[in-house]
Amino acid sequence: MEPKLIFDQRLKCPICGMDTLLAKDYLYDAGEVGEMVLSNWECENCHYRYRDVKPYEHSHPKRLELSVENEEDLNIIVYRSPFGNLIIPELSIEVISKDVSQGSFTTVEGILDEILENLGSLCDNGRCQDIKNAKDGKKKFTLIIEDTSGTSFIKSKKQKLLNFYLFPLNCSLLLKDYF
Repeated sequence: MEPKLIFDQRLKCPICGMDTLLAKDYLYDAGEVGEMVLSNWECENCHYRYRDVKPYEHSHPKRLELSVENEEDLNIIVYRSPFGNLIIPELSIEVISKDVSQGSFTTVEGILDEILENLGSLCDNGRCQDIKNAKDGKKKFTLIIEDTSGTSFIKSKKQKLLNFYLFPLNCSLLLKDYF
């Protein structure tokens, strides 16, 4: 199915303030992921760009866990929705989604690459050696995604799926279903 144009307008650019931001959103059926909104916005004046992929539909909150044990596991495909928090306890990594977070399709190795890239010079003097060892398949770790939209996925039979229940006051409780 070809993406269907669902939004097409000229808006005020948040960078230059001119009415030259061409904003187009498309609806795309991404199979098992469901329908996605693909945003492609660009300012004709200052060339500011905004690209995003977000789920059109939401499901129940869930927690995905993947035990990464070898180099082969680094090639597993992962979709983390804009609403998914990423946690790797063994590497002391926690990436919390924000209002402006974007969804991403990548591999487990791609996630580690992105983390190393974002840490930049903080990794000088061997401070990120555990992450580099994990990326090289030399360190086992657990990849966890807690997604309030329920649309993230890990393409592996090794993944564990747990329901993730949200409660008021920003408190969350993890409950495993045995049904």
